[in-house]
Amino acid sequence: MKSTQIRSFIWFQKDLEEAVKFYQSIFKDFKLHSVNKMNENLIIAEFAIHGQEFVAMDSPGGAEFNNSFSISVQVDGQAEVDRLWDAITKEGEEIACGWAKDKWGLHWQIVPFQMHDWMGHSDPEVAQYAFQAMMGMKKIIIDQ
Repeated sequence: MKSTQIRSFIWFQKDLEEAVKFYQSIFKDFKLHSVNKMNENLIIAEFAIHGQEFVAMDSPGGAEFNNSFSISVQVDGQAEVDRLWDAITKEGEEIACGWAKDKWGLHWQIVPFQMHDWMGHSDPEVAQYAFQAMMGMKKIIIDQ
């Protein structure tokens, strides 16, 4: 008997194959589990990004992506923030407070672990300063 699994399901309107190749190119720990094609077109892909499981489907007719669903990626340090941010926003869009949208409209949050440390600081003034600073940013900058 197999165990119950919970995976995020992402419905792309088009270009799933291109999206999967893009995510595979930018995430160091990307694992493609399986693909289903119909008439040479990728229609279903099952994959994991840093252990988070996803199922994605390519079919017109679904709702457009919006910011009520985003993928939150916590990273270590400014260099990794910059690398992922630059890749995602190159053909996408910068939003605010670490949120970005890729070229397919999928929303991402690129947040350094260090920002959580600052916002959870034991000194309330430091935590408030960090929060206010983040609110004024698009890409989160922790190294000046």
